[in-house]
This record gives sequence, structure tokens and C-alpha cells, in this order.
Amino acid sequence: MAVVDHFEPGGRNGDNAAAERVASWCADYRKIAERHQDADGRPPQHTWFYRLEYLNPGCIQALSQEAYRGFGEVEFHLHHGHDTHETFAAKLQAGLTLSNQFGAMLTAEAKPRRRFAYIAGNWSLDNGTFDAEKSGCNTELIALREAGCFADFTFPAIGTRAQPRKTNAIYYATDDPRPKSYDTGVDVEVGRSPCGDLMIVQGPLLFDWAAGNFESSAIENSSPPSAHRLESWLRANVHVSGRPEWVFVKLHTHGLQSEEAFLSEQLGELFEAMELKWSRPPFRLHFVTAREMYNIIKAAEAGNSGDPNSFRDFDVPQPANRVIWCDRPWHLMSYGPDEVALRILDPGHASIEFRSGPIRSVKGKLRRLKARLDDQRLVDLVIEGEGVVIDPPPQCPVDVTGSSFSVHDHR
Repeated sequence: MAVVDHFEPGGRNGDNAAAERVASWCADYRKIAERHQDADGRPPQHTWFYRLEYLNPGCIQALSQEAYRGFGEVEFHLHHGHDTHETFAAKLQAGLTLSNQFGAMLTAEAKPRRRFAYIAGNWSLDNGTFDAEKSGCNTELIALREAGCFADFTFPAIGTRAQPRKTNAIYYATDDPRPKSYDTGVDVEVGRSPCGDLMIVQGPLLFDWAAGNFESSAIENSSPPSAHRLESWLRANVHVSGRPEWVFVKLHTHGLQSEEAFLSEQLGELFEAMELKWSRPPFRLHFVTAREMYNIIKAAEAGNSGDPNSFRDFDVPQPANRVIWCDRPWHLMSYGPDEVALRILDPGHASIEFRSGPIRSVKGKLRRLKARLDDQRLVDLVIEGEGVVIDPPPQCPVDVTGSSFSVHDHR
């Protein structure tokens, strides 16, 4: 189960006010999420598809801190219009450049890569609304793939021209020169090689006869959280062909605009209902991010079975901001069992925290850090900086380029 959020803070009251609102929203969400857990002991995982036409570093930094705390991940959302392939690609690169500076959409591996999930603003993927003001680019699937996008999470979009004919499916779409190339596609199937330009991951869409309306998997003020909806979400039976025992429930929201419903006690009651109904035989509940959902889909496609929890990082590794937190813009150069290296993009007094490993934190006027490891043991540490404080004190040689160096002694 994943919740994907068209997360759209506005700058009407200034960038600082927008960042403060995002931080406040996250704190309220955390109070709800931390009371619940899935079969793997993890809290609900929120995926903030941040609107990257609004390039506000404070907002992205606040969301990245929530990713580090373990409550979700940050992905790409964009409202745009009158674009060509080239201008759309340029907007993708601008959004990625800023996001990467806070560890979002950049993989934590030896050679970090730009990888991201996408939701189209106004539902208009690949010019699917046939309105140039909402896209204009008929080759968005190719542009997204070229930029590092691994899957689209836009649909369903019932009531709009963008809604594809194919529903309740996970499939590959192939781009063509016409709008709405994703209208049809090839189902993801166990043992079948990937094909097409981009994977489309849909949420449940069906008629709820008991309620007398369409169930479009939206959690909004107009369609608040409710336990009675679980049956419909399960009945949609979204799965990889050949692996029916893994059912994917992707919900979507506009978490800021629908704050009244989404941050209500009803959301907690919904999570509780999931725990009661979907965490007992024959079910096991897994709260996942969009990236983790994609990875589990890819694991099924590759022929894997058993416990999906084993495949959360199957194809696309964790983003950098899930394993490292820094309160200044930074760039991950390397992350692996043998080496961790990063640099501060805006040198000054910085605080760096590490999710795991022999060092918990480093503080000071920092520029670069490089640590060499051997079986999780720190064997060499090089830091460019001044007034450096390391916690806990390293039991290895430390090379510091700067005017002063100290360690935090807990003895």
C-alpha cells in the first residue's frame, strides 16, 4: 500500500512561509503515522511528489528530513505547459538539480544516479488532456525515461480526458508522436522482458455499488479516508500478471489542499483498519513508497516470489536522503559498504547525520568528507573543514584540513 501525494505548496506568502507550512504539515502527519506499523514493523510510507515548478529549497529540505526520519520519500511532480521535448527535458533537469542537493532522487550507491518517479500536473502526462497549456509535449514518456524516471504514478484520472482506456493495471507504455501514448500498453508479467518507454503504475478505479459512486483511490476532502473503501481497493486486484498474490493498492491525495481530511483522525482510523484487516492471514500488509512499490513490481517481473519486504530496494536503491541528513545543500559522491563520500555545496557550518555506520554525526564548518570502511569498521576518515566535531570519536586515523579539530567524548 502506497500513498502518492500531489504535494503542492504555494509561494503566495513567501518562500519561508511555504517551507514552514510544509514542516508543520509533516509534523502533524508524523504524529498520525508513528502510531501505526505494517507486518515489517514500518510506519505508513508517504511519497511526496513535490511540485518542482516551484523551486523552493526550504520545502525540499523539510521533506528530505522526513525521508531521513523514515516516513517516506520525495519524488517529481510538475505543472507545465506549451513545452517541446527540449523545454520539458530542461525543466526536469532543473528540478532534479535542486532536489539532488538535498539527497532526493539521487541513489545511495557507489556511483549515485538520478532516478525518480513522476506524477503529471493536471493529470496531463504526454499531453494527455490535449491542452497545450497543461503540457504541449507529445514525447514526455521518452523525455522522462531519458532523465532517469523509472515509473509514472499519475493515474487514475477519472473525469478527465487524460484517463487511459486501460485501468487497474501495471503496464509499459510506448511513446509515439501523438498525445496520450499511454492509453494502452503491455502488462508487466512474470518472466517477460521489459518493453516500451515507461512503466505506468495505476491505482484502483471501479464502481462502488454500496456507496453508489466511482472509487478512484483518492483521499481528498471530497472523498475522505474510510475503512469501508478497503474492500473496493482490494477488489480492483491490481497486480503483476502471473503474481496475483501480490496486490498493489496505490492511493493518491493532494495532501496540502485536502489537509482537513488527510490529517484528520479518520486517516489514523484508516491505517488501523488496514492493520486489522490486512495484517492477518491470508494477508500481510506492507506500507511502501512509490519507489519501493516499483521495486517489488520489478522483483515480481523477474520471477521472484515470497515476502515482498525482501525486495523494497530490488532495482532502484534508496535515495541519499534516507541514509544521510545534512542541514545545508550537499552532494553525495559515493555510498557503499567500503566508502562514503560527500561534499557541501554551500560551505559553512553544517551538521551531517548518518542513518547507520560507525559515525553518527559530524559538525563544523565543513567542505568535504570521505570515510573508508572495512566490514562496517571505520579505517580512514578525511575531512575538509574547521572546528570539526565527530560523534562518536573515531578509533582510526583522522586527516582534517582546517584550523581546528575536536571529538565529542562520551566517557
